[in-house]
Formats: sequence, C-alpha cells, structure tokens
Amino acid sequence: MASITTFHEAIGRGDLTLTHAIPRARPSVAWTQLPDGAVLFSPETEVYYAVNHAGALIWELLASGERAYDLDALSHAVHERFPDAGPEQVRNDVEEILADFAQNQLLAEPERNVA
Repeated sequence: MASITTFHEAIGRGDLTLTHAIPRARPSVAWTQLPDGAVLFSPETEVYYAVNHAGALIWELLASGERAYDLDALSHAVHERFPDAGPEQVRNDVEEILADFAQNQLLAEPERNVA
C-alpha cells in the first residue's frame, strides 16, 4: 500500500504515475458545494480551502469512498465532465490540485485496491 509520504514524494518529484494510488479525502474535512465550486474545511488544521468546479469534482470523487482512484481514472473522470480541456491539461490540473490538497493536509492514506 502506498503511503501519504510516498504520494507526497512522487508528486513533489513530478513523477506520479498513472497507476499510483491517490490518497482519499480525509473523512474529517467538511465541504459544501457552491455555485462556482466548493469550499473545504479541516478542523484539525483549521484550513479553509476553496476550489473551482474541477477541484470540486475531484474532491467529490475522493470523498465519495465509492472506489480508490489512480491518476489515470481520476483524470479520465474529470475529462469526461470537462471535455473542452485536453487530456494532458486535465492530468496536469489534477496533479496540481492533488498536490495542493496534500500540502494543506486534506488527504488520508489511500485505499489498498485501486480500481
């Protein structure tokens, strides 16, 4: 199982692979949808974090707990919702928001099985 540290190291080096397990949303983070995205709040760190529509979708997928995502599956889901963006741009944007989520301690250990 990949750890948060392993994920942070991979994303920090820019070598997060398509099949690297993505940490899940930290269960204690409260969030709400807004007309232009969402806002997240972590009670442990007292961090408020606002995201646009794409960021809100990523958070929703990670928070749903329906499945564990890897970078490829998460990028594909975002690209399906926002088809006007190119796949490479979507992947870069997903990596960037995941790095921000990690830096702000909004993520928890990934699930064992990646779908």
